[in-house]
Amino acid sequence: MSVMKKIVAGVALAAAMALGASAANAQGAEFDGTSFSCLQYTSAAADNSSTKAQAGLAKLWINGYLAGFYKAKGKLELVDDAKASDSIAARMSAKCKEMPQQYVWVIARDLMGAEDLKLSKATESLDVGSYTCAAHVDAKAGSAADVMKADLADLWAFAFIQGFKNVTDKDMVINLENKPMLIGAVSRNCGKMRDKTFLDLTAMVAQAVKLGGS
Repeated sequence: MSVMKKIVAGVALAAAMALGASAANAQGAEFDGTSFSCLQYTSAAADNSSTKAQAGLAKLWINGYLAGFYKAKGKLELVDDAKASDSIAARMSAKCKEMPQQYVWVIARDLMGAEDLKLSKATESLDVGSYTCAAHVDAKAGSAADVMKADLADLWAFAFIQGFKNVTDKDMVINLENKPMLIGAVSRNCGKMRDKTFLDLTAMVAQAVKLGGS
């Protein structure tokens, strides 16, 4: 059995994806960029914002989304430059100020996704350039700090899958309620392929996921 067939079996997923923004609120690592408006993003990014933590989650989600989008297009480029992450955040802020009622997902998909930007290997406490499945699996069973790191990686992976799928279906929104199934597939397969990078494993799962109606 091929690796891809093993992953398909492990995913066992035919989720019906709603065509509309999720109603879930952005709380903790349950952040969802498809339901987070540009106004919320710029407000959270303000220096004195009481929702500052959401700005960090938004940045991580955006980087994960773009990584998946570019990966599906065969144009993902990761660089050892923290300024690349700052540049992404600055671009998002500028676009969001122009369209405050739009969702960050739409900005990432339609505007930033079309630019083929370089992404930083390390962003918001996650180094996707070196983070492995072994590290992810071990983190889930580690200290509270390790578990939080794993949760952030799961958020990145959830966003990655959304971005990956939007290349072939731009209007698809993967609701937050689907996250446990998708992340469960990533975690299970990471446990079986500990030597894989988290990025490569997530890409393999994203490609293998069977979408409702497909």
